[in-house]
Amino acid sequence: MSNFLSRWLVQRRLAHAPKITVDVTRNYYMTFTSPNPDVKVVIRNEAGTPVGRACYAVSPLNDRVYIYEVEMLSAHRRQGYGTALLLFLARTYDLPITVVKELYSACSFWRFARGLGSAGIRLTQQLSVSDMASEAERWSHLQPKARQLEEVITHRLSVERLPWSEATTRGLGV
Repeated sequence: MSNFLSRWLVQRRLAHAPKITVDVTRNYYMTFTSPNPDVKVVIRNEAGTPVGRACYAVSPLNDRVYIYEVEMLSAHRRQGYGTALLLFLARTYDLPITVVKELYSACSFWRFARGLGSAGIRLTQQLSVSDMASEAERWSHLQPKARQLEEVITHRLSVERLPWSEATTRGLGV
């Protein structure tokens, strides 16, 4: 009975979550989840007013979403926008969510969020900054392919930069 009640309470709370839109910017340069980008979003309410921001990334194994930062403007805190963001991520990616370095000031939010499993929002244990290197080991087997691709691209760029006469004679086998 209590399980049913807790699911009902979660569903009721999510039904009242505000509608949000997100403006997305992707950063591919030197990211933790390379070759996947860091995604920075500006969270907007239904009227289009910015209410917060977040930064997240999908692991190269496509098995989880890492959240690095969620910050709501002080006037919009405790109004459900953080929950709406988690719901957006859960529906968009359908992957477990891993928080990187939960801040003490947000521990009550993350405690609440861990109770949203019945709504499809699955949070894993938080990841500390010191755990990130060992976490990256999970996809280290992908790095040789990335290095090979980088070498091919570098080679192509060096060939394209050859002087015209040298590039032409190489292409003709002279």
